[in-house]
Amino acid sequence: MSYSNKYREIITVIGSESVTVNYPASESGGSKTVTIEYSQDVPIDVNIHVDTVPFDNSVAECNNNVNLLTGAVVATEAAQVSSVDKNAKKVANTIVSGFFKLIRSDLSQQITELTLNVNAQLMHLKELAQSCLAKKKQMENDYNRISSRYLKIFDDLDSELSNRIFQLDKPAFIFKKETDNQKIRISGNDLVNTVAISGTEAGGLHSRISASIAKKRASDAINKAKMFLSQQKKLSNTIQQSMINENTANSIFSPVCFIETKDEKNQIAKNLFSPDMLASIIDKTAKNEIMEMFSKNSILWVPITKEYHNNLNMYFNSELNKSYSQTDQRSIRVKEMIQKISNINSINIINYQRI
Repeated sequence: MSYSNKYREIITVIGSESVTVNYPASESGGSKTVTIEYSQDVPIDVNIHVDTVPFDNSVAECNNNVNLLTGAVVATEAAQVSSVDKNAKKVANTIVSGFFKLIRSDLSQQITELTLNVNAQLMHLKELAQSCLAKKKQMENDYNRISSRYLKIFDDLDSELSNRIFQLDKPAFIFKKETDNQKIRISGNDLVNTVAISGTEAGGLHSRISASIAKKRASDAINKAKMFLSQQKKLSNTIQQSMINENTANSIFSPVCFIETKDEKNQIAKNLFSPDMLASIIDKTAKNEIMEMFSKNSILWVPITKEYHNNLNMYFNSELNKSYSQTDQRSIRVKEMIQKISNINSINIINYQRI
């Protein structure tokens, strides 16, 4: 907007001016030029009026133009974003639909090929089944024919052998037949007492036989116990004679697992795993010493030998087969994946104990 300002200043003016002075004649008249220096304070008033109406009008017009340009840019950006999004969705839909069409076509082609293959295999299997049934029927007929022929021969041989045996042991067969005829007795017969006496004697004999068997079994058990105690005493004496009554220092080897990990912040974490028997006798100080020993740069790690690698690989495959089923498909896949990621060849060791 327009505004007015007033400024007042006092300026000191210093200068000189030549003045011609006429003087009257005494002896001779004349004129004389004299230079006069002067110094004077001069007040100065300045009134300034600034008319900003044209500038304000141009600023407003520029502001309107900027607003119009901003709206046009925003509208253009929104249109561009909408166009890009629309085209991206169109491209994505085209790619997805094309991918699924390709997969569907490929699957349909594979299904068709597999269906034709399965139908051909089924036809071949049906032909093989019919051929097997025909051979089975033919073999049954041959077996029945051959078996009927040999059965007749065996029946004739049996009858002939029976006749020959009867002729050879004819007196024995006649005696057996007569004794069978004498088995049936009447209750009022005189031989009833004989039957009672025979039963009593047979019962006593059976009792004595049972007692003898029990005694024999008890005797065998006592002899076995005696032999066991004798062998146990002999073994104890042998162990006592083999033992040395002194304390000797010896080395005991046990497997341990040392793990060193690094997280996202490059912080190193160390841990040591050992069997329960060893973990119960190792304190925290010994555990830290073992971990520091593994971390030393002076330790030389070397690859395992071929013999040890073969033994380790055989043991690993054996434990893997024991842990996973051979019939479950999921177990088979897990076992195959473990075999893929197990890189036994890359194992390095410090030292190992041959067993």
